[in-house]
Amino acid sequence: MSSNKVSLVLSSGGARGIAHISIIESLLKEGYDIVEISGTSIGSLVAAFYACGKLDKFKKWILKLDKIKTFSLMDFTVSQSGIIKGDKVFSSLKKIIPDEKIENLKIPISIIATDIFNNKEVVIRSGSMYDAIRASCSIPGLVKPYSLNGVDYVDGGVLNPLPINKLHYRENIITVNLNSPPLKKSNKKETTTLYMNYFNSIKKFFSNNNNSRHLGIYDITYRSVHMIQNQLSVYQIEKHKTLKNINIPCDVCHPLEFYKAGEILKSGTKFYNETKNNY
Repeated sequence: MSSNKVSLVLSSGGARGIAHISIIESLLKEGYDIVEISGTSIGSLVAAFYACGKLDKFKKWILKLDKIKTFSLMDFTVSQSGIIKGDKVFSSLKKIIPDEKIENLKIPISIIATDIFNNKEVVIRSGSMYDAIRASCSIPGLVKPYSLNGVDYVDGGVLNPLPINKLHYRENIITVNLNSPPLKKSNKKETTTLYMNYFNSIKKFFSNNNNSRHLGIYDITYRSVHMIQNQLSVYQIEKHKTLKNINIPCDVCHPLEFYKAGEILKSGTKFYNETKNNY
């Protein structure tokens, strides 16, 4: 593989995954040729849309989202397995980006999902692009598991948030880790907000409560998951030789703050520009 050809690994991370878009744009501007992508959760979505040549359409779509539009795409449900169905957002996306077979995309991609009942990671390299994305993006406890061919899938980031080991071409690897430690440091305990707390109060959708000195169940879960995912990602990076590792702090935004797309895109470019090659 020539030096400008790279394999790209896009991690899980909710709305922070919008940074994947500006990082891909930066790579292309520098003359890199992306020949393969592996992705988890939001990373799988960006990987698929890039591979089918529709990433610009997705970028334009997401830049139009504000809080109200984002809220309107959340189809809440009373369910023991998740509070969001996930149907509305993907129905909206299909109107601008038609489904395609993964095996027919312009470059090979590997999408990671988790088979929740058999406790194993699954790599999807064929079939419906949207089925694979939905299987990979079903955040446990938030989005209902996605059933595909009799199997219930949850977010691929549960077992493999940065799937370097699923690449075929490993000569020049570039990774984007959205679960890096927070950038901001504070002596007081800040309460992160689930942007929209379905069970408690819709008001949390519009504001953060930074005055509380106590962590709630969501805050504890949120922080714990990020620590686990960052450690899993660091393990993958240490295990494989990589050309460039772009780390996005987990406090750039919260998982459902897709209405901050413009800011997140700028953050992606910023952290890309601050990253040097490993060799």
